[in-house]
Amino acid sequence: MPSSDLRKTALAVACALMPTSILNGAPLATSMVSETAKPTTLTAFDLARLSDIGPTYPAPGLHLLSLSPDGRKIAVQTRRADPSANKYDSSIIVIDIGSRATPTTIDSGGEFILQFVDGVGGARVSTGYAAGIPLRWSRDGNWVYFLKRMNGTTQIWRAAADGAGSERLSSEPDDVEEFSLKSNGRELIYSVLGKVNSGGQPQDAEARQGYRYDVRFVPLFANGPQAFSATRRVVRSLDLSTRIVADATPSDTSELENFIQKLGAEPTAVSRDGRTASSSQAGEIGGSSGGKISAEDASRRKQVCVSAICAGASAVWWTSDDTSVRFIRRGGWGDSETEIYEWKLGAAEPRRLYTTTDLLLDCQPLGRKLLCAREQSTVPRHIILLDPDTSQVELVYDPNPEFNRFALGRVERLNWRNRFGIETFGDLVYPTGYVKGRTYPLIVVQYTSRGFLRGGVGDEFPIQPFANRGYAILSVQRPDSNRLGSSAKTAGENERTLLEDFRDRRSVLSAVEIAVRSLAERGIVDMRYIGITGLSDGSSTVQFAMINSNIFKAASVSGCCWEPFQDALVGPSGADAFHQLGWPQLIDYRSDFWSHISLVANARGVSTPLLIQQSDDEFRGAVASYMALKQAHQPAALYVFPDEHHVKWQPAHRLAAYERNIRWFDYWLRGIGGRTRMAGRSARLILSSHRLL
Repeated sequence: MPSSDLRKTALAVACALMPTSILNGAPLATSMVSETAKPTTLTAFDLARLSDIGPTYPAPGLHLLSLSPDGRKIAVQTRRADPSANKYDSSIIVIDIGSRATPTTIDSGGEFILQFVDGVGGARVSTGYAAGIPLRWSRDGNWVYFLKRMNGTTQIWRAAADGAGSERLSSEPDDVEEFSLKSNGRELIYSVLGKVNSGGQPQDAEARQGYRYDVRFVPLFANGPQAFSATRRVVRSLDLSTRIVADATPSDTSELENFIQKLGAEPTAVSRDGRTASSSQAGEIGGSSGGKISAEDASRRKQVCVSAICAGASAVWWTSDDTSVRFIRRGGWGDSETEIYEWKLGAAEPRRLYTTTDLLLDCQPLGRKLLCAREQSTVPRHIILLDPDTSQVELVYDPNPEFNRFALGRVERLNWRNRFGIETFGDLVYPTGYVKGRTYPLIVVQYTSRGFLRGGVGDEFPIQPFANRGYAILSVQRPDSNRLGSSAKTAGENERTLLEDFRDRRSVLSAVEIAVRSLAERGIVDMRYIGITGLSDGSSTVQFAMINSNIFKAASVSGCCWEPFQDALVGPSGADAFHQLGWPQLIDYRSDFWSHISLVANARGVSTPLLIQQSDDEFRGAVASYMALKQAHQPAALYVFPDEHHVKWQPAHRLAAYERNIRWFDYWLRGIGGRTRMAGRSARLILSSHRLL
């Protein structure tokens, strides 16, 4: 460890967890709960059936809330999971912002649309998250256009804003990717991603001769080169009056490309007289934040806010008199708060208007107010009107009005430093019915703690149902790796620096351990019964903790595991990508490296029972770890979910993961479902735990 970090360590260990309060206004749940209603126990089934507004993590430029041209209505997509039928009930609804009228459902039905990204080695894979559905109004406000998936293909639909009906507009054999209304308002331009054969010959002909193993393969995801199925992007135009479809002209294609580029562009706002304000997002590699706010003054001269507070804005807009720019950024301890500032052009420092620990998404100016999607620690996503000047909040739409009837564990915001001196935050969720002076088993959930505390990243570890069963839960926000002080100049160099001696992993683990021990010192949790969970990066933390810590008595993961053989699973292209980040090649086995992370190398010394719930397109990455634990007679269980991805998208599977996690921790931390709390490691006990699951 660098000497500068050694100096920080003493301060970090001595630093107590510091509770903070919600800064502006009472939580929505508090104001809605009836004083006479008897709370109902929140079960995993209840949590799995919540309604959602838009995607979990909206892509830059994609609006969750589509504002009508006159600014009086919004269109949103809602999605309610039905675990019993293993489907979603999806709707497009229109909400009148200024009235208490019941929202109008303008379209319903359709299949779940998965988000796709470029994954390991460049293979196009699904994350398992819901894709963001674009909702776009016609200029006259009479129609809402959107994407809808029916019978296995995604097409463009439109629905009358008054609820009179909906209709399909495109009829492509492949999925429509993106669309926009032409500037004339009478035509649609859209792109289609069609699959084409790669390798210079039809794939079925190649299959008869045998596929050559090359960069097209990712064995983790697929049995053949289909992981890299090539796609061809075609742009077409659709005349809305005649319904005639034609290949797009070059100008149409350019118009669509410009539209798509603007969706992911830097936050920008235009004043009534055409002046531009924007936030640059560029920052140095390894820096904590970057970018500045700039705006044109009345003389069209560029003014730049030089204050550090003007860095990292996620949204900007002009004030009504066009003399100042308002913006949203993260700030406070470890960037745990959402802050709204106003910068008067030419001023040295902006003025803070509002701050909150709530998560605000897709805020759009509406007069003096902001229309936002909001999440609170105990309240799922809903829509509000926020006045930053007065901190007043008006509820516009809540898709889960019944959620206030459930008994929930009280939430306390915690601030602390890890042993590297990095500001870290998280949330302690008290057991429902908490009794002061009594200690409780604790479950750690990772690795974001902003917004509604549901199930951690990937939504597999049901926080409030855990609380309803007598657990304390520590929801941890991952410490920002950029604050480890790297001097790297490129992203690859920065990743290699973080991997050296597993510096980043040690930073995350220390944050978890310091928080857990502090809660034990406060007399809230029992150090003998500590569990830990995680998906993806959280799974990496769990794997590292099982080998480098002795405080965890049970663990559950998804998206596991790191092992010396991963080059063989991620394919040639993926292996090269990992090597560039500092992971050793298969032929260069380094015991000094793998002894810190590999379960295969440490199977006989691991003492934490491990549950792995993996998708069928990732389970191969966990098989070696699982088999090594089995051969070492360590408690382990591996479950594989069909037709799943990095995140489980099917409601029945999510419910099964919830319930199995509850049983797993009940068994290992509370002795429920077995004869005693498990301390032995015999194969017979392993089989017993399998029967429980």
